[in-house]
Amino acid sequence: MKRIPSRRRPAALMAAALVALALAAPLPAEAQRQIVVAQSSDALNLDPSIDTSPISLNLFQNIFDGLTEIAADGSVQPKLATSWESNADSTEWSFTIRTDALWHDGTPVTIDDVIWTYEKILADEGSPVRAYLTRVESIERVSDDTLRFHLSRPFAPWPRQLTLVSIMPEATYTEMGAEAFNQAPVGSGPFRFVSWVRDDAITLEANPDYWGGAPQIDRVIFRPVPAEATRAAALLSGELDIVPLLPPALVPRIEAAAGVGVQTVESNRVLYIGFDTNLPPYDDANLRRAIDHAINREAITERLLRGLGVPMGQMVAEVTFGFDPAIGPTAFDPDRARELLAESSYDGEELTFLYPNNRYAFGTEVAQAMAGMMEDIGLNVRLEGMEYSAYFPLWLRNQLNSIHMFAFGPSIMDAALPLGSLFASNSRGYWSDPRVDELIDAQLAEADPAARQALISQIWQLNSEYLPYVPIYTEVQAYGVRDRVNWSPRPDERLLFRDATVND
Repeated sequence: MKRIPSRRRPAALMAAALVALALAAPLPAEAQRQIVVAQSSDALNLDPSIDTSPISLNLFQNIFDGLTEIAADGSVQPKLATSWESNADSTEWSFTIRTDALWHDGTPVTIDDVIWTYEKILADEGSPVRAYLTRVESIERVSDDTLRFHLSRPFAPWPRQLTLVSIMPEATYTEMGAEAFNQAPVGSGPFRFVSWVRDDAITLEANPDYWGGAPQIDRVIFRPVPAEATRAAALLSGELDIVPLLPPALVPRIEAAAGVGVQTVESNRVLYIGFDTNLPPYDDANLRRAIDHAINREAITERLLRGLGVPMGQMVAEVTFGFDPAIGPTAFDPDRARELLAESSYDGEELTFLYPNNRYAFGTEVAQAMAGMMEDIGLNVRLEGMEYSAYFPLWLRNQLNSIHMFAFGPSIMDAALPLGSLFASNSRGYWSDPRVDELIDAQLAEADPAARQALISQIWQLNSEYLPYVPIYTEVQAYGVRDRVNWSPRPDERLLFRDATVND
């Protein structure tokens, strides 16, 4: 993974009003080992068996442990499980559970807690977490420290999938009841729950008995702050220590202020153009190839996004398993684009370009720029933006029946998710190819990572040939961080603080 270094600019570049905001009083002694973090909204739940939202996941993965975890470099690492292995076709997975983990109430974590957690989720038809476990046929208790998952179909990234399931204490959950547990959860993670004041703050404190070692900060406070400008002002005033996902327009202001900086990280999210390849003229590969060559990715990422993007030629980012470094972005070649357009069946008709106008950094401006590039080669393009809340259901129901802009960032940093969601027949994509279906099935059953990568690369090559999807760029995400905090952002946007420190 590429880590893009933090940047600073002289404070003189800062507007006077914002400089004034930065003149905050020193933190009181009791807050020196405390971090205050902004999120765009409050959590919906603190029961990890009933919620999969990104906002809540940031809380879950600080309070609870899963069997495994994904490191910042995209690798899968042990957590409550110390090791695992599969059979030849990836349908049986055995996990050895650590014996030194404690719940926050001091009782030991047992293999029965692990099995109960999974069986609880599997039995709850209303749980969105259940979607991660649809392949589970049964869970076998092999011994006091070993369990085995029996899957209905091969699934090579199963250890990655399990990072999305937080393990809960059976006795405590049963005694408290679901409603009380949701208000005061008990986990085994690096931080313990302290309080939740709705729409104001969720406070966690360091778990001194954490099996992985106690965190070096005493307290983390998550505050919901919906407005981007408000988050930036609170960072500059010292009310917040970390502000995730700064929009490009605010980055220079944060960089210019004293006491704060901007940290950037290449994310796991790839923005792309998709087509309904079942409808003319989008069913014409030459039209799609023309659009691919018409897009100036360098101009978008360097000038429009101010460096907060990396041109991309495949549907997964570098940090994601399945990325092939041999496949680069398509060259900007408007002359070749015009030739391909002339060879296509396009006859001047208006093409609708759909995009979400409130989801991605400079998303509207990016869509406008790409529409302009398409028009430059002779296409007649009509832009149609809509709120993400209206756009996302259309994506789910395969109703983006034209040219459309979207992005995919697999939560488990594995190509299996976009392949299953966009490339498999009867998925949320609009292109079907028996060769791709065979390759998707084969890579899911392949236990050897190198062999699996080779199968995935064949799919990317087919995409480059037929272009049902035109990858544009990987997002580079910017975080505002006060100088007193030593912490690095992750490609998957998770806000994890086990290894964070603060300067006294």
